[in-house]
Amino acid sequence: MSSGEVKKIDKETQKITLKHGEIKNMDMPGMTMVFKVLDPSLLDKVKVGDKVKFKAEKRNGALVVTAMETVQ
Repeated sequence: MSSGEVKKIDKETQKITLKHGEIKNMDMPGMTMVFKVLDPSLLDKVKVGDKVKFKAEKRNGALVVTAMETVQ
């Protein structure tokens, strides 16, 4: 899982903006970017400013968050 901070949540389009560290499974350096979410209910569990751990992968050409949990 990768670490990140929630910057924006868009429930209408089922997208989340994360400022994240390195995503090793995608060979991606840290940056801020928009991801789609596989399960829209993930967006109900976080708010802007939350620190999270998440899993992301490429599906049908889109970057998708497949799992996410808040970190204390």
